[in-house]
Amino acid sequence: MYKIGVLDDDENWCLIIERFLRKDFEVHIYKTVFTFLQEIESYDLLIIDFSIPPAPYERGMDGCEIINHIKNDFINPPLLVLATGFISANELEFGREICPEADAFLSKDAGLDIILNEIKRLLNSKDSDASNRAIANPPS
Repeated sequence: MYKIGVLDDDENWCLIIERFLRKDFEVHIYKTVFTFLQEIESYDLLIIDFSIPPAPYERGMDGCEIINHIKNDFINPPLLVLATGFISANELEFGREICPEADAFLSKDAGLDIILNEIKRLLNSKDSDASNRAIANPPS
């Protein structure tokens, strides 16, 4: 079963997304960046809120900065999705301009079925990429 980590301070959205996704995935919710960054290597996909406020003891980082940090500092980062409630589902291209390093960009108002389909598409593409690398580089 795929593991998904969600970093978001919106408790209601976290509860909804966790309940919706848990029938297909193992889902873990984080509300602080520090704890989240300690455990990201155990996940296949991460959903990161664009406007996560830092805890009092943390340096402030928005979702794009967190994604850049993960991409730059981890050898095999999981798939990264930036989620926001500030941009509607009709403005996703603008979201891609804000954070081109993200593997995908989701609007929280896109609807749960669309979010689920995007997560499955990303995970399937990850599996396809891994299979293609194995074919291109067979073990000696």
